[in-house]
Amino acid sequence: MWKIIKWPLIYFVVQFILVFILAYYYINGGNNIEGFNSFLSDKQVFIAIILGIIFIPLLIKNYRKFKQNSKKINIISLILLGIIISLLYNVFAFYLNEYFLKTDLYSNQSNIITTLISTGLIGPIVEELMFRGIVYNELKLKVSVMKAILLTTFFFAIFHFNILQMIYTFAVGFLFIFFYEKYKDIKAPIIFHMTLNITTTLFLTILTKNIFVLNYSIFMISLVSLFIVFKYTKILKP
Repeated sequence: MWKIIKWPLIYFVVQFILVFILAYYYINGGNNIEGFNSFLSDKQVFIAIILGIIFIPLLIKNYRKFKQNSKKINIISLILLGIIISLLYNVFAFYLNEYFLKTDLYSNQSNIITTLISTGLIGPIVEELMFRGIVYNELKLKVSVMKAILLTTFFFAIFHFNILQMIYTFAVGFLFIFFYEKYKDIKAPIIFHMTLNITTTLFLTILTKNIFVLNYSIFMISLVSLFIVFKYTKILKP
């Protein structure tokens, strides 16, 4: 079991240590803890780059033993589907959060460039190598494929701490594995994951203006586009 959950746990611990060190120096430098979240938001790209430098080479090295003969990736379809799913989810989640959950999920005012680098580029590479590249492949050696899919998706979901994000990541976690198995290449879920995160980051500036007619129009256009992508591309065929 340790071999399976090793990398997520080590990643979480190292991330916690980095945040703790930043918190220690920030608070002991005469600043109060209330302002730390804002400070940490400004430093997220710094944390992401350090984590990427540490973990990406190690994860690639461990993933190589599972590498298979890959197929040509339909990059355009992956990007289109990623954009559409991200738009649909975020409009739905925004209003659900606005009227029912009342969390600060959509109130984060992080710098868009640092967010694109940390969660749009570095995060998907680390997470896909870790969960689909290593955890999923390790699980397949010990349990059935279906159990491996469910467990990997569950681990990936609880890796995110907000309830809306957990539900969302649990749902898209199945697509990440599907694309990994379809193309036999970790780059496929990485591309899809990057598209989801980048679209979310860019769309938030529009979404948080809370213009209902605009957001509703985007939701309906995305819904129609989703149907077209499913009908006229082979993206969901094995």
